[in-house]
Amino acid sequence: MSHNILLLTWDNSSKAYEAYSQVKNQITDNVYQLAVIERQTDGQLKVNDGYSYTAGNNTIGGGLVGTLIGILGGPLGMLLGFSTGALIGSLVDIDDAGTDEAVLTEISKLLPLGSTGLLIDLEEQDENVTDSILRGSGGAIYRWDYDVVEAEVEASIEAWEQANKEANKILKEQRKEENKQKRQQKWSEFKAKFKK
Repeated sequence: MSHNILLLTWDNSSKAYEAYSQVKNQITDNVYQLAVIERQTDGQLKVNDGYSYTAGNNTIGGGLVGTLIGILGGPLGMLLGFSTGALIGSLVDIDDAGTDEAVLTEISKLLPLGSTGLLIDLEEQDENVTDSILRGSGGAIYRWDYDVVEAEVEASIEAWEQANKEANKILKEQRKEENKQKRQQKWSEFKAKFKK
């Protein structure tokens, strides 16, 4: 059995909802999470519908799918270029999304502005069975190993944390220098009062 992250994309967004319902009703045994996502014109990702079989409710937060969406569509994605990837991804041929690219970059490019996709976190005994169920929706099916996606998500979070540390260090140094200049100015003003 292989644990995978699937992305399905369509030209027609209504197909995403049909496939979402189909997965929810037919492939329930090994699905952990699924979400209908839309790449808005500003590059942000909007979750239009989502479900977590592990939490048993209409939520996707807390799992890899929710984290993945947050990274690709949020400030971390902007910092790391994934939202920018969506902007330029609409100009790049989807067939060019190759195996030498980071998975997060690939996913971002596969969801150009205005597109809708379905993200699925599932374990598959046979990929052909899943594909045969989903192929009827007419969407393109992309598949990545869960562990690879998880490793990239963790690396992205680590990069975000490191960037925050560096930014805070620079800001602290700038404030320190500004405070030093203010103290020197006040000292100069104080000394000037006694010279009169």
